[in-house]
Amino acid sequence: MCARESEDLHRTTRKLDQIFASLGHGMYVVDCERRIQMWNRSAEAILGWSADEVLGRDCRDFIAHQDDAGNRLCETQCPLAASLSEERTIFAGTVWAHRKDGGLAPANVSCVALFDEEDNLAGAVEVFSDATVQKEMDRIKSQISSVVAHELRTPLTAMLGYLDMVINGDAGKINAEQDEFLRIVRSNVDRLQELVNDFLDLDKLETGRSVLHWEECRLEHVIEEMLEVLSPVAAEKHLEIVVDIREAPVLLCDRRLIGQVVSNLVSNAIKFTIDGEVRVSARGEGESALLVVEDTGVGIPVDELGRLGERFFRASTASLAGASGSGLGIAITREIIEKHEGELTIESRPGEGSTFMVRLPAAKRRPGA
Repeated sequence: MCARESEDLHRTTRKLDQIFASLGHGMYVVDCERRIQMWNRSAEAILGWSADEVLGRDCRDFIAHQDDAGNRLCETQCPLAASLSEERTIFAGTVWAHRKDGGLAPANVSCVALFDEEDNLAGAVEVFSDATVQKEMDRIKSQISSVVAHELRTPLTAMLGYLDMVINGDAGKINAEQDEFLRIVRSNVDRLQELVNDFLDLDKLETGRSVLHWEECRLEHVIEEMLEVLSPVAAEKHLEIVVDIREAPVLLCDRRLIGQVVSNLVSNAIKFTIDGEVRVSARGEGESALLVVEDTGVGIPVDELGRLGERFFRASTASLAGASGSGLGIAITREIIEKHEGELTIESRPGEGSTFMVRLPAAKRRPGA
C-alpha cells in the first residue's frame, strides 16, 4: 500500500470512528466470542459504563437486557447471540436494559451480524436507543384509552337498551320511517360499542391484564366455527370463500382469542375485497400450524406494510373498498399472536390483494411458561 493510500485509509477509519462515537443511538461491536471491540458514547450515556471499562471483556458482564417478565435475555433468547448463530438481523423490540447504577432503562434493540472482506462471520453489532420517553407516552396513551373506553361503555349500554325498547314498541307504536331511522342509530351505536370493546381488548393485551385460558384445540375446528358466522357476510357481497383445511398439529391456546384472530383476518379480507374471492387455508408445517388468509382486494402499498398493527392505522387504499373501520383489528390480532409465541407475516400488492400468514407453535408447553 502506498503512503497516499495509507493516509486515505487512516483518514477514513478516523472519520468512521467519529461517526460511530457521535451516534445518538447506543452501539457496541463484539467479536465471535462476544468480546466487546467498540463502545460508543451513547452506550456509555445510556448504560453508564465507559469504553475503558468494557473493551475486550465479555458483553454478558455488562449487557443484561431482560423482558417485561424479568427473564434475562442472555440466558433465554439473546438477540446478539441469535444474530451470530443465525447470521442475520434480529429486531428484539423494546426490552429493559440494566444500567451500571442498578436501574433499568427501556431500550429499543436491534442486532446484526458482521462479516469480513472474505464474507466470513466476524462478529455482531447491537444498536439500541433509550425508549424511556416512548414507554411513558405509551403508558399515558394506554391509560387515557382505557379511561375513555370505560367511561363510554356504561352510557352506550343504556342507549342500546332504550333504543331496543323503542324499536320493539315498548314506548308506543312507531311508524316505518321512525323504525328505519332508529335502526340506523342503533347500527351506529353498535359500531361505537365495538370500537370501545376493541379499545379495552387491546389495552388488556398490551398491558398483560388479559387472562388467557389455555386449552388444547385444533385450528381447523376454530376456522370452521368462524366461517359459519362469516360466510353469510361474504355472500351479501357476492364473494366466494374458498376453503382448504388440512389436519394441523394440536394447539395449546386460548380458543376464544385464536377465534378472534381468524375472525379479524377473514372479516378484513371480506371488507376490503370488492369482487373475487377470499381463500382460507390451514395446514401443518413442521412443528407449527399455519393459517393463511388471502384475498383479491384493494391491497396495501409496500411502504405501508410496516405500519399495520399500529393503533388506528388504515392503509391509504382502504377507502377504495368503501369500508369503515377503526384500524384496531390488526393491532389486536398481532398482540394475540405474540401472546401465543406465534408469527404474523403480511404480503400485499395494491390492486391485487393481500395475504396474511399466521404461524402458531404446536402444543408442547404453555407459551411464556
